[in-house]
Amino acid sequence: MVTFRFLLIPLATLGFILLTSFPLQAQTNFALEGGNKFTAKLLSEYGQMSNFLNKNDDEESTGFIKVEPSVFIQTQLSRHLMQLEANISHYQFSDFSEDDHSNILFKPNYYFKIDHNKTLFADIKLQEEYEYRGTALSLGDASSISTGDNKKTVAANIGYLYGQIDSVAKLKLSIGQEDFRYKTRRAQNQLLDRADNNVAVSVDYLLSGKTYFAVDLDYIQANFKNNKALNNNEYSVLVGMKWQSTAATQLEALVGYQALTFENDAFASDSAFTWRVDLNWQPTLFNKVIINTQRNYETTNRIEDSYRVVDSTNLQVTHQFTDYFQISAAVGYRQEKIVYLGKTDKENYLHSELKLNYQRNDWLTLFAGFVFTELEANVERLNYQGHSLSLGFSVII
Repeated sequence: MVTFRFLLIPLATLGFILLTSFPLQAQTNFALEGGNKFTAKLLSEYGQMSNFLNKNDDEESTGFIKVEPSVFIQTQLSRHLMQLEANISHYQFSDFSEDDHSNILFKPNYYFKIDHNKTLFADIKLQEEYEYRGTALSLGDASSISTGDNKKTVAANIGYLYGQIDSVAKLKLSIGQEDFRYKTRRAQNQLLDRADNNVAVSVDYLLSGKTYFAVDLDYIQANFKNNKALNNNEYSVLVGMKWQSTAATQLEALVGYQALTFENDAFASDSAFTWRVDLNWQPTLFNKVIINTQRNYETTNRIEDSYRVVDSTNLQVTHQFTDYFQISAAVGYRQEKIVYLGKTDKENYLHSELKLNYQRNDWLTLFAGFVFTELEANVERLNYQGHSLSLGFSVII
């Protein structure tokens, strides 16, 4: 069996070195900006949410407070570029103190420029997340547990980049491993402990103007440490076009084939048509539209043996009224087909959000938000709705 544990020792050492000095902002791999940067942010939010336990009936609401400090640091030393993103999101609830929790993200990146168009990179992700009662493992049965589950992810990757943002040909190659486990209720949740080995290759070739022919290849080997029946191999091939007219307007449209095979005969092999479409469109200086739609296989999030075929679509629209006022609306729709041994369930998730921002000055932003969530499933007792209303502020240094 192929393993990638040799990655963890050097990358963990790198992460320890970076801890004292460097964060990471969302940037494309071929458009990194050099130099030294530092950004610290504090976000605080207060609000009220309904149906905290995500039940079909007997809704219970609660007030909540969220405090989220975050930091991004980048330093460049000659051909070495180091980044770090770190944040902690702490939640407290007025009527469900047993569900108070903190989500943690620590994510260092390292880039070494071999030549003007050749770069080696390495990254680590350490993440801890809270899973609310009435979702995932406790879906439809929130009362069966006294508090939600905590899950931990540790991921490491190394890779190679060839080309620049405007090159005729661009290549990205990465290889890595991701370890996942639940930290709570270990007696049953250990069945979901998993180590994923992954390889990804992305090739773009300029056809004309700013239009690229693109091919993305992905392979994931999922190894369930305490439930070998779910060990599987996932393959996907996507082919299509990538187009960028300006820095603000970009389109990627790829279609292809994906397959899922299991190491034993518990599940039959599966294959399906797959796609990924991403659109960033800024028709005017005051409006911006972001659209994403894709299909993927995803691993089980239930104790009962299963896997998922997930179709997801997300839309976000932003309008800048003035230099100070901005409104944004986002809608996400996620269709999950959960394949068990001998049956198939369907779950459709809707998430919508409306947010108003008032940027008082360069460092202070005030905001108000409304969120609505809904699950419609073929198993009626799983259905639920919920919403939240909140006010908050963010401070940037």
